[in-house]
Amino acid sequence: QTDPDGATHQKIYDEQGRLIAEKDPLGAVTEYQYNESGLLTALIPPQDEPTYYSYLDGHVRKIRRGMAQWYYERNAQGDITCQTDPDGHITRYTYNPQGKITLIQHPDDSYHKLVWNTLGQLTGERLPDGNQRHYAYDAQGRKTTQQAPDGAITRYEWDAAGRLSQITLPGGKTRAWSYNAYGKVTAERDERGHITRYEYADHLHLISRRINPDGSQLNYRYDNARLLLTGIENEHNEHYQLDYHPNGLLRQEIGFDGSKTAYAYDLNGHLLEKTEYPDTLSSDTPPLKTAYQRDSAGRLLVKTLPDGSEITYTYDSLGRLTEVDDGKWPLAYEYDLQDRLITEHQGWATLRYRYDALGQLSHCTLPDGNGLDYLYHPGGALKAINLNGQRLTGHRFEHGREIMRQQGSVLSEYHYDEQQRLKEHRVYPLERNGEVTGHYHYRRTYQYDANSNLRLLTDSRKGQKSYVYDPLDRLTEVVGNANNVEHFAHDPAGNLLSQSYNGQGRSYGKIKGNRLLMQGDCHFDYDAYGNLLRERRGAGQRLVRHYHYDSQHRLIGITLPDGSDVAYRYDAFGRRIAKDMDGKTTQFLWQGDRLIAENIYQKGVKGWPLYRSYVYEPGTFKPMALLKGHGTTNEVYYYQLDHLGTPQELTDASGKIVWSAHYRAYGNVIKFDINEISNPLRFQGQYYDEESGLHYNRHRYYNPNTGRYLTPDPIKLAGGLNSYQYVPNPTGWVDPLGLMSVEGGCPAAKEGVASSGAENAALYPKLKDQLVKENLSKIAAHDSRLAAAVNGSGTNNPNFSIGHGTYSEARQLGETWVGDGATKTSDGLGFVSADSTRVYRPPVPKKDSPYAVTGVQANFEKYEINPVTGQRGKVSNGHLNVAD
Repeated sequence: QTDPDGATHQKIYDEQGRLIAEKDPLGAVTEYQYNESGLLTALIPPQDEPTYYSYLDGHVRKIRRGMAQWYYERNAQGDITCQTDPDGHITRYTYNPQGKITLIQHPDDSYHKLVWNTLGQLTGERLPDGNQRHYAYDAQGRKTTQQAPDGAITRYEWDAAGRLSQITLPGGKTRAWSYNAYGKVTAERDERGHITRYEYADHLHLISRRINPDGSQLNYRYDNARLLLTGIENEHNEHYQLDYHPNGLLRQEIGFDGSKTAYAYDLNGHLLEKTEYPDTLSSDTPPLKTAYQRDSAGRLLVKTLPDGSEITYTYDSLGRLTEVDDGKWPLAYEYDLQDRLITEHQGWATLRYRYDALGQLSHCTLPDGNGLDYLYHPGGALKAINLNGQRLTGHRFEHGREIMRQQGSVLSEYHYDEQQRLKEHRVYPLERNGEVTGHYHYRRTYQYDANSNLRLLTDSRKGQKSYVYDPLDRLTEVVGNANNVEHFAHDPAGNLLSQSYNGQGRSYGKIKGNRLLMQGDCHFDYDAYGNLLRERRGAGQRLVRHYHYDSQHRLIGITLPDGSDVAYRYDAFGRRIAKDMDGKTTQFLWQGDRLIAENIYQKGVKGWPLYRSYVYEPGTFKPMALLKGHGTTNEVYYYQLDHLGTPQELTDASGKIVWSAHYRAYGNVIKFDINEISNPLRFQGQYYDEESGLHYNRHRYYNPNTGRYLTPDPIKLAGGLNSYQYVPNPTGWVDPLGLMSVEGGCPAAKEGVASSGAENAALYPKLKDQLVKENLSKIAAHDSRLAAAVNGSGTNNPNFSIGHGTYSEARQLGETWVGDGATKTSDGLGFVSADSTRVYRPPVPKKDSPYAVTGVQANFEKYEINPVTGQRGKVSNGHLNVAD
């Protein structure tokens, strides 16, 4: 097969039509070996360790890769009844006579029970933590109600064509949708009654216009040949342009501000070169080129930066990243048999990890030698964290939500509303025997509007605040105690134009290409790539702050108005590892993308004047404890957070408040009412720099005075249309990585190797596509018929036969095709994968189909998703001829 760019893919088949080898356009060969029954026994990639498959009665009995082995036992129908992982942990499965799974027994003896009706519909679940969910359906098999563990019911309504028309949330609020004749959403009504409308390009069924509730609109353009997005017109009538190579990969993109980035790829579609061009006003500035050298598997080996420096990457025989070296701060990683990170080296420091039978993190040794042990309730909810064998925190959950937390001599009690939003947080002092003493120490209560925006916050220590929003759910007003008022104004593109406090503040700003040029007496200048270069304010703009960047647009220094300088250093993943100012160096250590420790070196002073470690809620960026001091002689302080995970207080082991802050809406600290120790953590993922007032936010720096980032989003459109915006509103959203906003409840934090979002996301339309390809590759390895469904017909015909099989085989192949998390198709007959790119339709009579030789066929369909509009288009349809 030859692609439009000339890339040639070669496949070799044996006499039975089985794929035995394929050569990619760069010459790398993947081999497939089979047994006498035609079952795949080995998948041999070009460089990595092979994967071997052993069978019993035609079903996979053992999978081996490297030193790791997985074992499977099955029933007479071929369903897996027992799975043993490489560490010997066993998971058991039980089925009903219809082949539906009814019980999953986990290695920790917890279990997940599923109840099905006679129509094969899931009607109930008993989760490993003991909670239960219930489901009901109408006569057409469509879900009509879902009951949560706490009894709250969500209701679903469908129109005559089987399309979801309305959801009624617990509490009675509704969200509704309208459709056109082709099943495309034309209007969406939110819980406050605001309507967003959608229009579609003629004959393409792709969104051409989105009309927001305030009347502003976005317009989209596509090419007619490949239906690829080529242009976006924002609310200011500014344009974002995208252009593609013949193979559909992004060739270049030009932002709303005129910035241009171009991409070149190898014949396998892997990025080889990224070129960033200066804007049209800076023609004398040379472009920035980043080059990528890869192995035959497409893994990055060497990244050559625009300044000529190199970063090298090393992998083991299983393709796992083991070393990253930028010549300044080496990184190294070690893994267990199940590819879980067990050792993480960075510079002079090391973190070590252990896991329990369910794969949950059970132990972490911090860089200073302190040990954290994590204990869990059945089902995975955190039960306790021990520090060096002593209790650090204790946790109790109900209906999947934390209801109690013990931190030293205080007990937090949490209450939630019917939509599982935090409603109240009470903090009680504890006696030495662990009993609650009398009245709560202090409390916070939260009330929300119909769209789940925070409406009222009442704090027994700090007073009350009310919040007002516009039709786009953007914050417009905050009214606090003593009539302290904040006002905000936004332009249609979501730029924060002004924010005032008690009538004083900056006037409306001047915006172009989403760059803030002026606000009040502040003037902002940018470099050729959109990075904030200079901030001028005061009379005659005499107070000037200069920002300095490296070739990767990372802030490496600031010259303050008084002439003093501060310098910043980073590792190969862009994590800040040091800050230098006035003879003092602050060094930072990381656990994946989370700051885990910091220490200060003072010139001429021995030892560490300050060493701090941070402990987080597992899997989040929400801090729980601060350990002050190096080694086991540390002092422990506990974070008390608001609904967003922002620190409001720090308490010591006795329960005394030692730090407490009052914030403005966008993160500025108005005052500290208690400030006995320092705490630099702010919004999730943010670290306050005292010297500049900025918040370091992993991939970028955030300025709470403007509510914006200093530099454009490194992942471009994948982070949103406005590349400088922090979040849609600061009372319900956070951005822990400085890449994209997420709702503030509980964003995931990856323990382990740091994210390289700034680099990997440069190919916006390619990101999910690459993940899909990797998933398809794994699916293809299971069976030659699935490989045929993945690889296509080799012609322009999207419909083709992939072979023959029995009903039982069709079901097993279908389950593999759609994978975990699959849901039913709208007609209730088939199943769609969690990422919506694969559909399996069970065997049905199709006597008139030229591909149904037996008269009955099952379908294995592939789809592509437009990354901006979310529209899905069918790519291929493989037919399996089915007969007993």
